[in-house]
Amino acid sequence: MKRLLFPLLALALACDDGPSATDAPAGEQRPRSEPVEFVGLSVQLPLPSAERARALLGPVFGEPASRGETTTNEELQPGLFLSAIPDERTPEQVVVQLEMETVADAERRVVLQVPASFAYGRTFIDAVEVALARAASVEAAGERTMEPFLLEYRSQSPNGGALTLAVRFEGGEASLELRTHTPETSLRPGFVNAPAFAGEPHETLAGTVWFELSRDEFDFFSKRAYGITAGAAQNFADFQLQPHDWLRLTVTPELEDELIDVAFEVVALDGSRVPFARAPASLVAGEQFRANVFRMVDNMLAQEAEAPGSSTRWEVPFHYDDPEGGGVVRVIAQGEAGVFRIAYSVESPRNRLRDVGFLPYQGVVDVPETLEPPETSCADVGSTEALRGRFRLRFDASDTVRESDRLTDPLRGDVWGSVYRAEDVTIGGPREGAEPVASFAFEDVDATVPGEGMEYLLPDELPVGEYQILGFMDTDGNGAETQDPDEGDPVTLPIGGYTMACAEQPVVVEFALLLPAGR
Repeated sequence: MKRLLFPLLALALACDDGPSATDAPAGEQRPRSEPVEFVGLSVQLPLPSAERARALLGPVFGEPASRGETTTNEELQPGLFLSAIPDERTPEQVVVQLEMETVADAERRVVLQVPASFAYGRTFIDAVEVALARAASVEAAGERTMEPFLLEYRSQSPNGGALTLAVRFEGGEASLELRTHTPETSLRPGFVNAPAFAGEPHETLAGTVWFELSRDEFDFFSKRAYGITAGAAQNFADFQLQPHDWLRLTVTPELEDELIDVAFEVVALDGSRVPFARAPASLVAGEQFRANVFRMVDNMLAQEAEAPGSSTRWEVPFHYDDPEGGGVVRVIAQGEAGVFRIAYSVESPRNRLRDVGFLPYQGVVDVPETLEPPETSCADVGSTEALRGRFRLRFDASDTVRESDRLTDPLRGDVWGSVYRAEDVTIGGPREGAEPVASFAFEDVDATVPGEGMEYLLPDELPVGEYQILGFMDTDGNGAETQDPDEGDPVTLPIGGYTMACAEQPVVVEFALLLPAGR
């Protein structure tokens, strides 16, 4: 079988942490109205072996020797620490915690805190271990490449945030991705940094496996699955989804109800069986799925017959679920460039957990109790109203410039710049063909002390209106010849504009960044 060359939409479906059909009460199809916010973080680690997977995942779920102890300071990356803390309220779960040392002050913040059960943790580790072992054996045999798979553990807490542990195998390599986000907090005035939702936290397991097949194979197997052919007595029973022989499929026809029962089990390395997902599907929806697939496959084959490689990507998903009783199943047919594939994407039932306390944002933002009122009139700035005026410039630098490790010279030097009409400038600079309405050059401008630089009056009178002022400071003293900035010189960015409304209009021109290399 051919290696999966491009990540297909089935992968995106399997990774989707957003709302699903099971998130809303039956019969309710309303969008969320509460304004919320959250901040996410993800890291990826290589998984060279099944043993490495257990070594990384075991402590997360307190397995096996660390149960009952606090596992701390598993440093995933510099300044990022994963811990599993025993939950004193129940012997059935731990609290998974992610801490981060901030770059600014190196203080640790807790950015994730979710409950996780030993039962689902063990199942996840067993599934990962057997799937990686199978992948290693297929790759070692050298007869073919292992088809991709994705296994996920997901925990979601209204108070503590969301955690996904995803083990992905693709292109002969395995990796562990840890995805998190903070609790969803309210944006309603008076409720900022407070939980937006209430309810029970829960966890699920999810898995997606891919395999390639022909149109005839799909025709035969999909008919056989519904038990309506002459071979119905030889239906799927403990069927191995090759090459993923650790995942077994059993389909039981219930023709009197026009349904089938679809069940998946994981066979662990020790031979034990672990139920993973189970859901009913109807014969009539299955017929529509087959019809959709045949239409798309035949279109693809016709395109390929006319011009090999010309067929466009398509996908036909078939979703059925029993969220409380068994879980979610998605059969996803997909094709591209003449290759027809099937992905089984399954998710376990939701397992209810005991919630943690609310985890607020821990950073501090200083907001002044009083702010000086904005200057709204020419009298406020010591000038008079006029139809034409001159800019009075004072140069300053952003905190980003002042605190940059790349700033090696004092903020002092000659300054060159130009004034443009605001409509002639975008974030990328002046539009093609735009000409400045004024230019300036000032020697030995001192911006070393924030807010205390001297003012420079432009000689050019300009009509009232909106303008942009672009320029740079030559801190290294090498710009006199070209009058262009080089790497490390403080430069302005065209964010916001400058209003000319007075005979003399004072403005602060801020150097936003040090010019990056190659710009």
